[in-house]
Amino acid sequence: MRASVANQDLVMVGGGHSHALALRMLAMKPEPGLRLTLVSPDSLAAYSGMLPGLVAGHYRLEETHVDLRRLCQASGTRFVRARVTALDPAARRLTLDDGSTLEYDWLSLDVGATPDLETVPGAAEHAVPVKPVSDFHRRWRALLADLDHRTDELAITVVGGGAGGTEMVLAVARALIEHGLAARLSLVTAGDLLPGYPRGVRLRMARRLADAGVRLRTHARVQRVDAGRLTLGDDTLDYDFLLWCTGVKAAPWLAASGLPCDGSGFVRVNEHLRSPADERVFAAGDCAAFPGDLPKAGVYAVRQARALAHNLAAAVAGRRLRTYRPQKRFLSLLSAGDQDAVGSRGVGPGVAGPWVWRWKDRIDRRFMARFDEPLPAMTAAPADSAPYCAGCGAKVGAGALSEALAPLRPFAREGVEAGLHQADDAAVLNWPAGQRLVQTLDYLPAFLDEPYLFGRVAALHSLSDLYAMNATPHSALATVSLPRHHPRLQGRDLQRLMAGAVAELNRARCTLVGGHTIEGPELAAGFTVNGAAAPTALWHKSGGQAGQTLILTRPLGIGIQLASLMRGQAHGPWLDTTLDTMLAGNGPARDALAGLTDTRPGACTDVTGFGLLGHLLEICEQSAVDARLDLDAIPLLPGTLALVEAGVVSTLKPANDQVLARCEHRGVAEDDPRLAALTDPQTGGGLLFSIDRERAAAALAALRRHGLHATQVGELTVKNHKAFATLTLHGDGPC
Repeated sequence: MRASVANQDLVMVGGGHSHALALRMLAMKPEPGLRLTLVSPDSLAAYSGMLPGLVAGHYRLEETHVDLRRLCQASGTRFVRARVTALDPAARRLTLDDGSTLEYDWLSLDVGATPDLETVPGAAEHAVPVKPVSDFHRRWRALLADLDHRTDELAITVVGGGAGGTEMVLAVARALIEHGLAARLSLVTAGDLLPGYPRGVRLRMARRLADAGVRLRTHARVQRVDAGRLTLGDDTLDYDFLLWCTGVKAAPWLAASGLPCDGSGFVRVNEHLRSPADERVFAAGDCAAFPGDLPKAGVYAVRQARALAHNLAAAVAGRRLRTYRPQKRFLSLLSAGDQDAVGSRGVGPGVAGPWVWRWKDRIDRRFMARFDEPLPAMTAAPADSAPYCAGCGAKVGAGALSEALAPLRPFAREGVEAGLHQADDAAVLNWPAGQRLVQTLDYLPAFLDEPYLFGRVAALHSLSDLYAMNATPHSALATVSLPRHHPRLQGRDLQRLMAGAVAELNRARCTLVGGHTIEGPELAAGFTVNGAAAPTALWHKSGGQAGQTLILTRPLGIGIQLASLMRGQAHGPWLDTTLDTMLAGNGPARDALAGLTDTRPGACTDVTGFGLLGHLLEICEQSAVDARLDLDAIPLLPGTLALVEAGVVSTLKPANDQVLARCEHRGVAEDDPRLAALTDPQTGGGLLFSIDRERAAAALAALRRHGLHATQVGELTVKNHKAFATLTLHGDGPC
């Protein structure tokens, strides 16, 4: 992906309210030379104000979440889907849960808080916390599905009498009514209901709890949680589903970093939202401990965003910082289940009724609408106007690749006489006797600017051709093009890219023996890979026979999904599934098929740039057969058809569509949107192979044992009288 010249990295950890808004602000007024990166374990970030409405059924999931991938794409921000596990402020380095590291010049933290289940014995084992929202929502939907099939009345208990727990139990009550389900609802709190709220608000919400049939247990501290039972002092309360909405704690790596934290592990900040111990670290939202101990409330995080965005840019540029002054009073609107709400500003009896809910709904929708509004086009000024060198002058500084690889420990293989461990001009390999050398090269521009993930995909994509021929990976050479940034940033990108690539090469027991790096207009990488195979063990495209079954190991739609990313129309969860599919690699499929004792594929290829139809046509032409495809059996990635119908297709589609002239349709319309998926170029696509019909079930079972959801998609047929191979497409109409 093309990038403007940068000389400093700002890494923002967490997709909370403050960061989501600050990213928009930083994008609308970009700081020259500053590169933004957002790190989050999820591509969707929940807006807490709409969570009760989601549970109650007033909103769809996508209406209540900020799509961080789309926000990053629109704001020119790199997105890293990972969870931080450690922070080293002295080294300015983050460690991620995938084992990689990420260095920064400036750091901003907005990782929120999580329910504290450790203070009550048994809570962590038996209770369902409201965060992370993705896990909670999945378990909540599973409960509703379970209730649909039960005749007995379940007991649902919510622990926590603050705003979150009170809103949640009323939302649950409304959802049960909406689904025509019955349950006994209880709300348990260690103190009064809604502590800190005006008496009028507490009375109004207590009345709504009673009207919804919720049994309120105040001054009932939970001392122990067992399966199906709460211990409340001398009393007990049985439950079937336990939702935990009380007490929060900080991520443990915050305090472990050595940054000053409060007694609960939240990062202390000053009036500028900056760590008093490290001027390069900022924090906002629930993870920040602001002087005066602000309550953990989203209204503060929203107000902090403007000061945070200003101060991050100002700190980078050496300008004066702005003081954040929290509001003394704020509007609090509590959802009461049935499109009803209670509101107050901290004093007086407050207001209540459906009109208050409509007021809250307008505020919430207006907040979320900010993230659907297009951002202005951004053109960051280059750091200098020096002419760009080409040829050998474009090489990245000497030693860059060896420095990037030094801590990575590429797989060590006997028989490598010269390589990374010995700095000669070329690698020297001692080839195994009696083996054929299978060699291939792939090189591709980055489809996203996350070097670690791209490095993994680039390595897997290069290895795929070896697996398609049943060759065992042996060694590899890397070719990498890095965008023109400050050498410090280039080194970081190269280290992350090679860390991802080496992780996959090592997993394949493939030795990296050298490489070459240059500067270019965009991030790109490729690998020349060598494989070994016995002559009789090789698979070819020419071995297909009429009557054999066609099996596809992976769903289609990768090119369409990546095109949606380039056009700013990506949907985070769809893209997450796409990337996970690409990262599966074809090694497991090859191992499954090679392990079949009494059979082997007739023909085999990997589905990549020419799409399924293009690569199938290659098999047909080289095997002198025709083929029949069952369109209704072709697996597609989630959202692929919706994107096609929205006009999103790969730029390679027109060239790939020429194969459609070789197709005959049986029950398939000329404008069937699934045809776009058949010609869609796949980066990191699966294997397509033919196998004897009587062995197809065994092959599918072997693939599934290796974690692959392979699908039987058609068969090879006797070649017709025509001079060229023909593909017949069967179907019953669009899905």
